Amino acid sequence: MYYSAFHIPEIEDTGTESKSEFLQMNCLGYYGHQNMKSERYRKHGRKDYLLIYHHKGKAVARVGGVDHEIGDGTVVLYRPGEEQLYRLSDEQPSESYWIHFTGYGAEQVLRSLNLSKGGIYRTKQMDEYGYLSKMARNEIHSKRIGFELNIASILTQILCLISRSCSRAKYTKEQIERSDRFDLSVSYLHANYEKPLTVPELAELAGLSVSRYIHLFKQLTGFTPKDYLVHFRIRKAKELLRDTQLTIRQISLIVGFEDQLYFSRVYKKVEGKSPKQDRE
Repeated sequence: MYYSAFHIPEIEDTGTESKSEFLQMNCLGYYGHQNMKSERYRKHGRKDYLLIYHHKGKAVARVGGVDHEIGDGTVVLYRPGEEQLYRLSDEQPSESYWIHFTGYGAEQVLRSLNLSKGGIYRTKQMDEYGYLSKMARNEIHSKRIGFELNIASILTQILCLISRSCSRAKYTKEQIERSDRFDLSVSYLHANYEKPLTVPELAELAGLSVSRYIHLFKQLTGFTPKDYLVHFRIRKAKELLRDTQLTIRQISLIVGFEDQLYFSRVYKKVEGKSPKQDRE
């Protein structure tokens, strides 16, 4: 099985560099081979970045002039101008995905996700990757309004998925499960921020003691759970002030403040000005 989708048409296999777009997906595709050899070699690479996610099977990838055997759940990232060799083995069925991308912000995005060195990254098998790849393919084929922005967004999601999978590979199964439960507690906070949430309630969702939860929360976010909730409510209030004609009293109730005066004091402390001044 094979599919591909090209946002930027290609006449020659040299790639496209964009200095006007922050992040741009040029093209992507998928290979599913049944015991068949396949090789792609570019001595001088391309003008854009190449991301390969090897989901299943055996392959060889050349990085820095050295050939490496890779297996299930491996990512190979080539920077512009780097020699590229990627060879699938015929010893067993294999599946792999590829993306070419560019943009003046690409380096910044990769650096923020600890992927800027390029080369080979060991991950788990990421079933979500296939779903995201198909979403991007469908967007490119449909070319509906805003599809360029959407595929750039999907590319960002893919890079985040890889970065997180690399980090998770360092932890034990128990630590990963605990991390997932912590993420669940934060998602619950985001979905129920207007309610009278308590720290013990959130800690229980995360499977942690209250003291451990507060320590971990501050370590990961820079805030205590209470302070984070307050700042999240104020951020939502700021959006409502900007995007609606609701009264300040109505907004204070919507974001979880019963007392409008207290809401205004907290808002000014966080934003440096009152809700009324911010709206004006």
